[in-house]
Amino acid sequence: MSRQGFAVAATIAAVLSLAACSSTPPRSAADIQAQGYNVQGMDRYKAGDLPHALALFQQALVVDQSIEDDNAIATTRLNLAMTYLAMGRQDEGLRQLDLVLDEPRLAFSPERRAEAALRRAMAIQANDRAGARQALDRAGTLCGSDCGIQGKILNLKAYLALSDGQPADALKLAQQAQGALAKDDTLEKANVLRLQASAQIALQAPQAARPLLEQALKMDKAAGASEKIYQDLLLLGQASADKPDEARGYWLRAHEVAVAAKNDSGARRTAKLLELPAP
Repeated sequence: MSRQGFAVAATIAAVLSLAACSSTPPRSAADIQAQGYNVQGMDRYKAGDLPHALALFQQALVVDQSIEDDNAIATTRLNLAMTYLAMGRQDEGLRQLDLVLDEPRLAFSPERRAEAALRRAMAIQANDRAGARQALDRAGTLCGSDCGIQGKILNLKAYLALSDGQPADALKLAQQAQGALAKDDTLEKANVLRLQASAQIALQAPQAARPLLEQALKMDKAAGASEKIYQDLLLLGQASADKPDEARGYWLRAHEVAVAAKNDSGARRTAKLLELPAP
């Protein structure tokens, strides 16, 4: 072989060698199987078939554990927790979260552990505010300043502040959350707009709340989120208290959404509002 031919062959060999070193390692059959169970489980969860979703996530966990895939185990346990909580099985859901949060042997990422702490706070906040705040503080510490769920942590802190009668603190936290959310997280962005609007209403600034709620309503309609649409319309009615006809129109729309979505508590609440005499 000529020197030129040898040089070309050597260069090709070097390029092929580099390509082989930089290529993604092939996924194992077990990895593919576990991911398949998780995808199917999520589909069943979204369809409301919670028992089937639970069975699929349990199958995924068995496969994940058979190859000790740390990240996959954490992800699947979070899916299991979500399903147990949706089924009203809180103790089992919290146990799955704690197995991610406090697992000492496996190398779960700080962000996965932070997500477990955030979900724990969400699950218990209605009945255990102190425990929820403790879990949120832990989530924030694990998450750090450059973390994908920082905005959600701030969002829940804003909600707790608003619920505790601290609208000024809630508004500040919700504004911070808005800047920390991922650009494509439209549902969470709608949540933060709704929180800001609720804080503005509590601060006697309904004129500042209305544009926020109109923006949130647009996002929630695009997502087809009936419960959120109901909340937006309900708050728009509250923000229009100085215009009784407009307020009644928003509450009527909220009532119709609640009835169609079988949101019984929402339908009862708006029915009572519509029975009120005009001021």
